[in-house]
Amino acid sequence: MAIEYRGEEILFAVVIDDETSGEKLVRPFNQTGGSTSSEADSIDLDTKDKTGSDYGKVTQNVSFEGVITEGDPFVKAMKKKQRKKEFVKIYEIDTRTKEAEVGLYMISNFEREFSNGDFATYSLEGSLNGEIKEQTLTEIPAGAPSSDTPATP
Repeated sequence: MAIEYRGEEILFAVVIDDETSGEKLVRPFNQTGGSTSSEADSIDLDTKDKTGSDYGKVTQNVSFEGVITEGDPFVKAMKKKQRKKEFVKIYEIDTRTKEAEVGLYMISNFEREFSNGDFATYSLEGSLNGEIKEQTLTEIPAGAPSSDTPATP
């Protein structure tokens, strides 16, 4: 019998600049959802001999969102990366197998929302630059600490 995936079994992580180690893979705290999409343009062929379609440009996008949480280095790092026009390495991770798809993305949209009476949230949208690589992680980055644990930057 096949076992279906639940949304929380797929998560996203990003590489940020770290003062001590140079680069660090982090999991944005309190992710509430995410998606990837790929789209292909069509090139139509229509001659006297044959008709058909072929692949044109293929694009891939990623988006994910969550609750802004104290101590999460992700939000500040993404603001800096986009303002400096830097690409971000984003991992889509299958938590069952620790297999990940990794790509370098341009942050096309990074939004923070602060509605009265609701949690403050972030959302990120990115467009792939280059190719996707597959990788198996030895460890999945930790998420947000429990509410009882004081946050550390």
